Amino acid sequence: MTAQTLDARPRPRLLPEFRMTGKAFRTLVRTQAKLLCREPAVVLSGVALPLALIVVFGLIPSFSKPAASLGGKTTLDVYVPTFAMLSSVLTALTALPVTFADLRERGVLRRLAVSPVPAAGLLAAQVTVIATAAASTALLVALIGTLGCGAALPVNIGLMLASYLLGTTALLSLGLLIAARAASAGVATGFGVPAMIVNFFFAGVYVPLQQLPHLLRTVSGFVPYGAIVDTWSGSGAAWQHLLVLAGYTVAGSLAAARFFKWE
Repeated sequence: MTAQTLDARPRPRLLPEFRMTGKAFRTLVRTQAKLLCREPAVVLSGVALPLALIVVFGLIPSFSKPAASLGGKTTLDVYVPTFAMLSSVLTALTALPVTFADLRERGVLRRLAVSPVPAAGLLAAQVTVIATAAASTALLVALIGTLGCGAALPVNIGLMLASYLLGTTALLSLGLLIAARAASAGVATGFGVPAMIVNFFFAGVYVPLQQLPHLLRTVSGFVPYGAIVDTWSGSGAAWQHLLVLAGYTVAGSLAAARFFKWE
């Protein structure tokens, strides 16, 4: 009887129930969007910085000339996908984990457990706002770079979109994984910033991918930001890169759900 009683007990969920209507969720998304706009660091780094960089690069005449060291591409061609994804990297690996670590540190997530606003709803709203802001920024960067500054269009639009979508979900999954265990905003920053710098390097932010040694070029295909840029630009093993991004998305999401602490 005791064993049956124990077996009948409900098992704890990986995440709290959503418990929100569509209208309530939309209201929460609007609220989170307003709060995000009040964070100067997030707005400047996640939105203004990528736009400023593509405009500056577009105004430099030498960056529009083909270079043999870049495989016949211009500097602008190389950096359009890099800058387009910059917002996703910055917001997913810094803004998202830092925000949730801060809420956990201040006990907000614990209080949400007994409030009409479930923690899962807050998490979904945050991800929605960040993903929307990153997508809007990426679209503007791509339009400015190609239509405004004359950068070459992607070789394959379908692969570009696939790499963007899978790349963004992969980066958000990594951000959620950091947010899952970070006890404070400082800890989240301590994990998020190094992860961001590694992604920067293997995406060619500091040195164009075409100029990296062969070994590092190979490694870049297994780093989210590098896999995205490689696929977007039409170089490298595109389907391998997409599988890598899908792997990060699935593994990161499952791990974040498994280890997420709400208090």
